[in-house]
Amino acid sequence: MDLYNASMGEEAPEEIELTLEQYEEAKTHYESIITRADAARRLADNQDFKDLVMVGYFEDEPKRLAELMASGRLPNSGFDGCVEDMKSIGRFRNYMKMHIQQGQLARDELTSLEEARDEAIKAEAEAAG
Repeated sequence: MDLYNASMGEEAPEEIELTLEQYEEAKTHYESIITRADAARRLADNQDFKDLVMVGYFEDEPKRLAELMASGRLPNSGFDGCVEDMKSIGRFRNYMKMHIQQGQLARDELTSLEEARDEAIKAEAEAAG
């Protein structure tokens, strides 16, 4: 391996051989990720979800909690609870975003996987013919 060129992003990708079974497993794996990403996208397009979660929970609730925290009327335990609620909102937002991002990566990987399979089939046909 050429470590200098690898660090510059110029290393040639290594060839990987997959059996048909490994191909099918990888394809099934990527398709399941894509299915979850599609579900997350459908949810994000659903008006009830938009109203309750995208606006009500991701936008309005942090504002409400921030106003409550800034009011100075909370005991320390109440303040700490608001902080935990804010963290929870961030975790849920990241969870939803993660599904969308992983779905796009899985789509790209599935496309590459299928292209590699098609090239292998073509190469075998040319070698046999």
